[in-house]
Amino acid sequence: MRKLTLLLTSLFLIGVGMVNAQTKRVTGNVTSAEDKQPIPGVQIQVKGTSLGTTSDIDGNYAIQVPDDATALVFSFIGMQTTEVEIGSKSVIDLAMETSVILADEVVVTALGVSREKKSLGYATQGVQEEALMAAQNSNPIQSLSGKVAGLTVSGQNFAGSQNVLIRGASSFSGSSQPLYVVDGVPLDNSNFNTTNAQTGSGGYDYGNMINDLNSFDIENVEVLKGSAASALYGSRGQNGVIMITTKSGKAGKKSVSVDINSGVSFEKVYLLPEQQNLYGGGFGDDFEQQTINGTTYNMVNYGMDESWGPRYNSETQVVHWWGMADFEQGLTKDPETAPWVASANDVDSYYETGVTYTNSINVVTTDEISAFRVGYTNKNTNGTLPNQYQNKHNLNLNGSVNLFDGFAVINSNVTLAHTYTRGRQEGGYGDNSQSQKFFQWGQRQLDMERLKNYKNADGTMRTWNRDAWDDPTPRYSDNPYWTAYENYQDDSRMRMFGTTGLKLNFTDYLSAEGNVYYDTYTFNIEERTAIGSQAQSYYSKNTRQRTEMNYEAKLNFNKTIEDFSILAMVGANKRDEAYNRIAGATSGGLVIPGHQKLHQQFY
Repeated sequence: MRKLTLLLTSLFLIGVGMVNAQTKRVTGNVTSAEDKQPIPGVQIQVKGTSLGTTSDIDGNYAIQVPDDATALVFSFIGMQTTEVEIGSKSVIDLAMETSVILADEVVVTALGVSREKKSLGYATQGVQEEALMAAQNSNPIQSLSGKVAGLTVSGQNFAGSQNVLIRGASSFSGSSQPLYVVDGVPLDNSNFNTTNAQTGSGGYDYGNMINDLNSFDIENVEVLKGSAASALYGSRGQNGVIMITTKSGKAGKKSVSVDINSGVSFEKVYLLPEQQNLYGGGFGDDFEQQTINGTTYNMVNYGMDESWGPRYNSETQVVHWWGMADFEQGLTKDPETAPWVASANDVDSYYETGVTYTNSINVVTTDEISAFRVGYTNKNTNGTLPNQYQNKHNLNLNGSVNLFDGFAVINSNVTLAHTYTRGRQEGGYGDNSQSQKFFQWGQRQLDMERLKNYKNADGTMRTWNRDAWDDPTPRYSDNPYWTAYENYQDDSRMRMFGTTGLKLNFTDYLSAEGNVYYDTYTFNIEERTAIGSQAQSYYSKNTRQRTEMNYEAKLNFNKTIEDFSILAMVGANKRDEAYNRIAGATSGGLVIPGHQKLHQQFY
C-alpha cells in the first residue's frame, strides 16, 4: 500500500510539473476609459474555459493561462464586455468603455430634471429596482456594491456605517461621502461615532443616517459622478450625488395592485483568529496551592488574564472559577474541581446564528387623474452576538393628482422610518469589547456554557477574572455575558422626510413649479456600564434633533426646434437647518444643550 501511495504521489507531481510547463502568467490593470480610475471586481476569464479571476481594489489582476489560450474576456456591470487577444503578451492593460446608451434612455439628473442620457456632458450610471432587490437586501446602499463603475461600499459592522466612495477618496481629513437626494430631498448622512470609535480605541459604530433608506421603496438609483454632474448642489455635491427615485403610481387608468415580499436570511461568523489549545490560564508551570476546609487544592491564577499557565493534563484536578464561585455562594460545601483540559465550548460557541426576517407590502391605486401608493417594510434582525437586535420600520406614502386637464399637478411624498437597535459591539480597546477580551487577552480553558450563568442570586457578577482566588471582584475583564446583557447600549431613531409640490404646465414646453423638501429626525443613544463591572459604573444619554427645510421655485423651458434641443431653468432655493443636542452622563452630570440655525442659501 505504501509503494502504491508513493507511486501515485510521484505521478501527481509529474502531472503538476507538466501543467506548470504549459501555462504562463498574465498580469495587468483595468481602468475606466472615461475617468482613468481603477475598476475593482472586473471578471477576467480565459476565453473558452472556466479559468478566471477578478481585479483587486486597485484594478490589478494576475492569472495563469494555458499556452494555447487565445484571448481574455473582461466583463463588469455597466461596462462593455471586451475580448483581448493574448498572443505573446504577458501584460494586458485595459481601459473599459461604459455600456452603450439607448437613444431614448431618460434619466433624472440634478434638481430632479429629466434628460436624455445621450445629451449629458458628464458621467452617470443607473441601477434599476431589479438589480437592487436581487439579494433581497433592505439596505439599498449595500446593494450598490459591484453595480456601479468606480463606486465602492465598505463597512461590515452590525447595523453600522456604510462608507461609499465614488472614484476614490477626495480628502485626507474630511468626508469623501457623496450627497444623497431622494425625490429631490437632500438627506442628511451624518455619522455620530466618537473619536475613539473612529480610531479603534473603543466606542460603538452607530451607523450613518442614510441607513434609514429602504430598498423596497426605491425604483431607480442614478449616480452622478464628478463636479460637472453635481454642480447645482454646490459644495455638498463635490464627491458626487446619488439620486434616488422612489416608487409611485402613474395616473391614466383605474387599477389596483398589491405586491408582497417576505424573506429570511441567516448569518454566521465565518472566520476567527486561530488560538492555541495546549496551555491554560496563568503564568508558569505550577498551580497555586491553597488549603480550604482541610483540603489542599490546585488554584488557577484567574487574576492573570492570559494563557501562559500549565500545560493541559486531564489527570490534573483544579478549582475552576465556577467551582470557587459556587462555594462562595454556599451552593457547594467545598470547592468543586474538574480536569485541567481545553474547553469543550470554546470562543466560537459565544457567537450565535444571526437571523433576519423581512416583510414588505406595496399597494398602488390609480385612476384617470390621480395615483396613490403606500408601502410598508419591517426588518427584524437578531445579530451574531447575544442580546444583539434591530427592529426597523419604514412607511412610505406617495400621491399625485392632475387638475384642469393636466394644467396643475399636485404631488406629495412622505417617508417615516423608525429604527431601534440594541447590543452593538464595542470595537477596539474598550471595556465592553468582547472580541478584544477573547483574542487579545483571556484564558483559553474558559467554557462558554459555564459563563452563560453570569449572575449570582444576589445580583453580583459571576466572573472568571477574579482579583484573587478568594476575591471575586473582576480584575480586568467582565464575564462576556454580563457585558452583553448588563453593559449593552441601545439607540432609537425616528425620521421623516419627503416633499410637497405644485407644478403648473403653461404650455408643452414652459412650466413653473414650487416644492418644499423636508428632512427631520430625532436620534437617542444610551450607553451603560452596570454596577459591579470591572470598569466604573456609568450611564449616558444623548439626544440629537436635526431638521432641514428647502424651499424651491423654478421656471422650466424645454423645447426642441428642428435638430436642436433647448433646456433652460431659472429658480431660487432657500435652505434652513436647525440642530439641537442634549446630553447627560453620570460622570460629572454633564449637560450640553444647544440650538443653532446654521445658514440660509440661495441660488
